[in-house]
Amino acid sequence: MRDLREEIRDRIDLVELVSHYVQLERAGKNFKGLCPFHSEKTPSFHVSPALNRFHCFGCGASGDAFAFLMRIEGLSFREAMRRLAERAGVELRAESLPQESPDERDRLRKLVYAANFFYRQCLKRTPAAQQYLAQRGLTPETVEAFELGYAPDGWDYLLKFLQKHNFNLQEAETAGLLKAREDGEGYYDRFRNRITFPIHDAAGRVVAFGARTMGNDEPKYLNSPETPLFEKRNTFYGWHRARGEILKQRAAIIVEGYLDLIMLHQYGFAHSLATLGTAFTEDHTARLKRLVDRVYLMYDSDAAGVRAALKAGEALLQAGVPALVVSLPRGQDPDSLLRTQGADALQRALDAATPIALFGIEQIFRDVAGERNLLELEPTVKAQIVERGLRWAASLPSELDRLACLERLTPLTPAYLTSPQAALHALQQELRQHQRQQRTRRNRPAAPSPEPETNPTARLSIPKAIFQAESETLRAALYPDSAAVALEHLPEIEWQIPLHALLADQLRTLPKPPSHYAPSELLEQIQEEPLKDLLTALLMQESPPMTPEWAQGCILRLKEYALRRKRMRLAAEITQPTPHHEADLQNAEKLQEYWRIRVESID
Repeated sequence: MRDLREEIRDRIDLVELVSHYVQLERAGKNFKGLCPFHSEKTPSFHVSPALNRFHCFGCGASGDAFAFLMRIEGLSFREAMRRLAERAGVELRAESLPQESPDERDRLRKLVYAANFFYRQCLKRTPAAQQYLAQRGLTPETVEAFELGYAPDGWDYLLKFLQKHNFNLQEAETAGLLKAREDGEGYYDRFRNRITFPIHDAAGRVVAFGARTMGNDEPKYLNSPETPLFEKRNTFYGWHRARGEILKQRAAIIVEGYLDLIMLHQYGFAHSLATLGTAFTEDHTARLKRLVDRVYLMYDSDAAGVRAALKAGEALLQAGVPALVVSLPRGQDPDSLLRTQGADALQRALDAATPIALFGIEQIFRDVAGERNLLELEPTVKAQIVERGLRWAASLPSELDRLACLERLTPLTPAYLTSPQAALHALQQELRQHQRQQRTRRNRPAAPSPEPETNPTARLSIPKAIFQAESETLRAALYPDSAAVALEHLPEIEWQIPLHALLADQLRTLPKPPSHYAPSELLEQIQEEPLKDLLTALLMQESPPMTPEWAQGCILRLKEYALRRKRMRLAAEITQPTPHHEADLQNAEKLQEYWRIRVESID
């Protein structure tokens, strides 16, 4: 199995694989980008072509192609091996795959997959459902690509299908496919007489469904409930199909409806996503942040759509992602606009999108003043617009956005007629006051400090400087110029980090010095994955420059720290009560040792 894993890994270009998820740029021998596993503004995620491994110096994520795909897609090792083998052109036989015991998530996935198969077959046998989709402008190719289906008009069609194939009905309820009867006697189908829209996870696996009525029944849309496979707050509809195009364009279009999303893809706007009947959340923002330079919000133009756009835009701005609001012609949504006027009309709307900062100000004008001209507004109305506008501007993280809002508000102030500059200056002062008030509201009283440590022998936290000194000493062992200094002292260092101690032992016992190996060969000498991850980080680290003097300084710091810890331990023992007949002798020995260490430290 290990040989097969290495064959697949060696054939995978990790830089090319990671580039499907992260925008990478050359950084010396490596490539770097924003880490896909945690939120950051400065790139700390590195990929090494020479090692064919990745490492994030921010969150510590590290590994090979298998580790990357398993982590970013949420795959098991078996699933990752299948995906990477296909990518690498390696033929896998069933017996060559690692055996994994089925867990609840595996069983639920099989249930949802079976339901999706059932719904798709039902669509092929239901002309009325096919006609409905054709009338909505969907081509057969689009229907097939998005795996649309039909839930029959009955209470137990899916239930009987699942029974026939020996699925557990209680687990089918857990998967959101069935509902328990109120009398407790069995189950019935959750979706009936509806078009089904399978919802996929990042790996392209069906995890849930949306379902739309073909008539005027309410509610128009139903979604699967949250399950062990499905959380609405961090799921986009269409993510698995749109991600590649989003990364290519560095932009995403966000809409609200399934059909809006599907029609956008059909007309070539393949970087489109839809939320699932929930507000745009921080989880959505985090998923987009690492891929895009801007996000277009294409919501309905009614009051609810405007509120949703403002909330989504504010979340994006707080995360540092520029957001623009797309205004469609009155009475139109993306679906209807594309069907009636085509892709050019929608592209014009995208080109005319309004930055969220200005969109918010304009909405305040509309909410308070309606369609009235500014010259017609009473002083109290103007003051109300200015006050709300200042609160909105204070919430924006960008100074340029705040200034644009103030310039829009300035004509409403009394000082504007005599001195526009003075009016703007006055608004800036008021804005600073609003910002101070917002900061005060956000700040919470600090938690009470813990009681001071009363036990002088309690374990001390490891200083950051000591952690770094240990790391740098290990790194010194990998460089020809500094290896001799480091290897000489590795056995006598009192390691504070267990993983550092384990790697030091392995480096000391190699057939030849670590610096005599090529980096990729050195990694092959280490078997345990945590040690491989640590060694990967050390090999990929390029600063500070390693010299014998730098290594010697790190080793000296570790020795001084060890002496200080020993001195503190002796001081604590001396003050501990001991039986009277032993006290004099023991304390004398400990005092002598204490002062010997103290003199060594001074020297």
